[in-house]
Amino acid sequence: MNARWLRGAMLVTALAFWWGTGAGCATKQTAQWEGRVGNYQYDDAVKEFGPPDKKETTGDGTLVTEWTLQHRQVYTTPGVGMGWGWRGRWGWGGGYDINSTPEVALQLHFGPDGRLLTWKRLYK
Repeated sequence: MNARWLRGAMLVTALAFWWGTGAGCATKQTAQWEGRVGNYQYDDAVKEFGPPDKKETTGDGTLVTEWTLQHRQVYTTPGVGMGWGWRGRWGWGGGYDINSTPEVALQLHFGPDGRLLTWKRLYK
């Protein structure tokens, strides 16, 4: 099996999985949060996501909150290396590629009246 073909097949599979999980649907999620600005309350966020992972009040009374939506996931895939390996001269070299997904957080800023002022999605 050609090493380039194998790497390409793995990439296509990963992209198909990523797209199927809704990760590629940023437009719908953005529209949802834009419609909530000015209407969404801090209590609504706690009902939807539970207590925030981080919470801080600034000097002007703005409440900055953060919820972790997806934790970082580390995974390995077989590396495609040619050379001396356990299968002989031109076999798989035995290496692995270490990959990770980003941690995704939602940061919401609420005014002193408890209404949503701004929002942003963070990738760490």
